[in-house]
Amino acid sequence: MVGADGHRAVVSWAEIDPDFGGRRVLLATSMDGAPLDSAGPQLVVPDDHCGARFVSSVTAVRLGPLGDPAHPAG
Repeated sequence: MVGADGHRAVVSWAEIDPDFGGRRVLLATSMDGAPLDSAGPQLVVPDDHCGARFVSSVTAVRLGPLGDPAHPAG
């Protein structure tokens, strides 16, 4: 996930696969019933204790191998 401010977070398949970690990972489009239209969606990992993977104003969701983050493809 990539936020408008450049913050990035990675979630592995094993974390969310019910046969492994089974962790809840949310891409929230509303908060307390109010749409996040102007703020943009948010990545929320409720079980993270420090909230480091909270990403606000998500602008991109990338699925696939991580590769080398220092040299992104394309």
